Amino acid sequence: MEIGCELGGLEGLEGFPFRVLVSAGGAGRGRAVAERAERTVGWLDRQVGMPETPPLFVLGADDWEKAATISLYGMPHVDSDRIVVGQEPAPFWSAVTGVITPLVDAEGLRLLQKVYGDPPQLGSFADLLVSHELSHLAHGRSWPKGPVGFWMKELAANLGLHGYVTELEPAESARLETILEVTWSSVPNSHWPVRDLLRMEDSLAGDGSNYVWFEFGLQLLARRLWQTAGATALQTVITALRGPELDLGQAVELLEHLDPAVAQAIRDWPQFPPEIMQS
Repeated sequence: MEIGCELGGLEGLEGFPFRVLVSAGGAGRGRAVAERAERTVGWLDRQVGMPETPPLFVLGADDWEKAATISLYGMPHVDSDRIVVGQEPAPFWSAVTGVITPLVDAEGLRLLQKVYGDPPQLGSFADLLVSHELSHLAHGRSWPKGPVGFWMKELAANLGLHGYVTELEPAESARLETILEVTWSSVPNSHWPVRDLLRMEDSLAGDGSNYVWFEFGLQLLARRLWQTAGATALQTVITALRGPELDLGQAVELLEHLDPAVAQAIRDWPQFPPEIMQS
């Protein structure tokens, strides 16, 4: 879809090194997202180098189809010519909490309420995800579409997100990590209809909660990689994605050099070794 034909009613925000377009009444929200995006781009450029940043769209539900390439409202996504995020909390986050909260124990529910409110609302978590989307730009189009490349690209983006929060916004760490830990420690793996990592793309069907479970797991692996290898982990995965395509065995071997526990987690997915869950 070409940008530029159906952008009537969107408001441009000045003061950023990339174009920012928001829905009417969304300037405050759009500026907050754009400020985080600008910090993320600067940080990523220092770590792995970045291409030119495409326009950022912060859109309400009525404007979503003007720039979004994914129909599910509020699902953040990026392409070489756009970054698209929602102006309001996406309904699928309520679907996620609706699945998780009845299944967690009392301590897990207490943690969710402490960080995300009562009832838990994941808007503060979702606000961080623009850094994930920008991290996709660092690896570019990279490998041909395929099951290994799909999860490797998501792992790279999650490394960028975790590294950014750790280094530039550490006060947001609890908002980033609590939902991951509670979900993966409390919700039985058998609950999810799609569980095979090589079928991650298939989990996009439905309300989005199954796909989010995959992302949460990969985010836990990204946290572990950052703890053990720091920016080297991000640089290694991004460099691999910019080069020749790896098969599953080669991708696991790459991760083995960074952290054997992460490599084992990929082999045994969705059974994680205990050290992955330790923050």
